[in-house]
Amino acid sequence: MYHDLGDGSPSRDIYVLSPSLFRAQMETVTEWVASQQLHFVSLGSDPQPGIAITFDDGYQSTLSVAAPLLVRLGIPFHVFATRSYCLSGNTRYLTESDLRELASLPNVVIGAHGATHAPLAQMSADDLQRELSESRDWLQQTLQRPVESMSYPHGSFTPAIADAAQKHGYHYACSSKVGTYHSASQRLSIPRIDIWSRDSARTTLRKLQGSWDWML
Repeated sequence: MYHDLGDGSPSRDIYVLSPSLFRAQMETVTEWVASQQLHFVSLGSDPQPGIAITFDDGYQSTLSVAAPLLVRLGIPFHVFATRSYCLSGNTRYLTESDLRELASLPNVVIGAHGATHAPLAQMSADDLQRELSESRDWLQQTLQRPVESMSYPHGSFTPAIADAAQKHGYHYACSSKVGTYHSASQRLSIPRIDIWSRDSARTTLRKLQGSWDWML
């Protein structure tokens, strides 16, 4: 799971990686994937053997930095965009035009990440329903295509929230729990592995190989 890519030295913000580090990570992981006869995969309702790349929040660097590299390497990826961020006018975030450009690229899927990025588990029932519907409706109108996936803002969800997400048309959803997606029963609580700004390419590879399994 990635967030933002920014220029300069390693950031104090663990979620902002330098473009050069991201490139090194992707190139190292690509070599390993090929050596193991694995594949990069797109997320879906059913798990597939391989590695899926995701970006949360909807940062502009996903289009300007990540997309050119990932398209060149033939790596599919998934972007989860927050409506309020993308409509804020803040240049750090993707615009609606940017989202349409991303969606036009090969093997890119756009999913929802909340209308306001507020923790869903702390909301009233009415606010939860509004958050789930408004974020999906906005993306579908922007992209003119169905939106079937979401990432829970802050990783905040409960089984009841997962059920509500399904009722609102989300076929699968990502959490922030550490782990791997190995069963269709996880499709509304897909675990992921955080990649941070000080993770070297080697550390990133070790995470994917199971160095965080002790947290499961």
